[in-house]
Amino acid sequence: MAEKSPPETNEAVTNYPDWPTLIGRAVDDVSRILQSELHIFQANMGADLQARLANAVSSLKIAAMIISGAICILCASILLLHQWLPWWQAFGIAGLTALIVGMGRDFVLGNVSRRR
Repeated sequence: MAEKSPPETNEAVTNYPDWPTLIGRAVDDVSRILQSELHIFQANMGADLQARLANAVSSLKIAAMIISGAICILCASILLLHQWLPWWQAFGIAGLTALIVGMGRDFVLGNVSRRR
């Protein structure tokens, strides 16, 4: 059996590029892949951030409307109580009621969060 020896001509050497060129191409390819992945990530994060920001703004608007509605109901109850009681008693009853409702809400929600 005769062993094949590598060709000794210059053509065989030029078909195979040198290692630094191959490593340079590999690093260039990897950097392109990383850049494209980063662009995709930024595009996805931008859309997600905009959606979350819009959600936060709408939640704040709803919270502001709920708070203003609660203030209006509180003022209306104070004005209603003032028809029969002096101002200080009407404010006291409304404040005590708000305090009891707040403490009850805290107690109920506190028990729910402790169960989890």
